[in-house]
Amino acid sequence: MLIACARRSVPSPVAKRSIAPISHGRVRLRSLEETDLPATLAWRNQDHIRKWFLTSDVITPAQHLAWYERYKVRDDDFVFVIEETETLRRTVGQVSLYKVDWQTGRCEFGRLMIGDPEATGLGLARMATDCLIGYAFSELALREIYLEVTGGNLRAIAVYLACGFKRIESRAGVDIMRLTSGQRDA
Repeated sequence: MLIACARRSVPSPVAKRSIAPISHGRVRLRSLEETDLPATLAWRNQDHIRKWFLTSDVITPAQHLAWYERYKVRDDDFVFVIEETETLRRTVGQVSLYKVDWQTGRCEFGRLMIGDPEATGLGLARMATDCLIGYAFSELALREIYLEVTGGNLRAIAVYLACGFKRIESRAGVDIMRLTSGQRDA
């Protein structure tokens, strides 16, 4: 007697999309590489930056590398290093699109930081935000971008409002903001 066994369908791994560098004004965004990890870790662990992350613990180099190993095979998480191209001519921060749902066209925006002290106050966070959301809508065909920001992070909130995000909810000290491609086009 033959017994039929149901085979479990295992999804095939999807390769991470390659995204060419994106430029806007004096900002260039390029995909995070392993060689960027020391800088991004140093930026992320600065007290004045870390306090704004929803998880604000200090991250060790081993934790950062383990995260990167998981990150580099995911097609729903894209971290970009921010390069200032005119005066400083170096990497100064990072920004991300993650939790990308390709079927619904939604993603979360975040991990925005300008970690180089010489680059703060130059408008680079706004340029990088504007650049990435424009790319997300036009080239990745996403329809909605949302974010969570600590309510006291007034500088970040000002950047997000200037780039068209609308505050849709506040809970437990965190503001939820959203931007749709229709709002961006209006």
